[in-house]
Amino acid sequence: MLGKTKKTIIFSVLIVIAVAAGVGYYFYNKGLKNIENATPDASISAEALYQAYITDSVNANKKFSEKIIAVTGVVTNISQNQQNKAIILLKTNQAGASVNCTLEGEAANAKEGDTLTVKGICNGLGAGDAELGILGDVYLIRGYLTK
Repeated sequence: MLGKTKKTIIFSVLIVIAVAAGVGYYFYNKGLKNIENATPDASISAEALYQAYITDSVNANKKFSEKIIAVTGVVTNISQNQQNKAIILLKTNQAGASVNCTLEGEAANAKEGDTLTVKGICNGLGAGDAELGILGDVYLIRGYLTK
């Protein structure tokens, strides 16, 4: 009888390990969400997004963080990062603060002063430096310009 119980326990453990390995394999190979074709969870202006974060960052994180959002604003700067991805800064109602959008797609013909919409994943409010008077930006990653 003891041998049968031992075999049942070993078999059960092996089943649990196999299921865990299968789930892990699935999530590992699932890939990233296709943001370019995804429907955004929210659409908001750059000013309103930044205001939401500086007013109540906890609530703003619940609403926007790690979600696909479409942010509309006026371009204040376009540059490239070290990975040659376009960085577009959208104007907010706070001097020196922006919605910082890292693009996966092309910046196309975007230029400073244009009003455009970027769809991407919101990463929340970055840390600024209060002693130096530098405000943090709200970050949007894996962005695409919408047509």
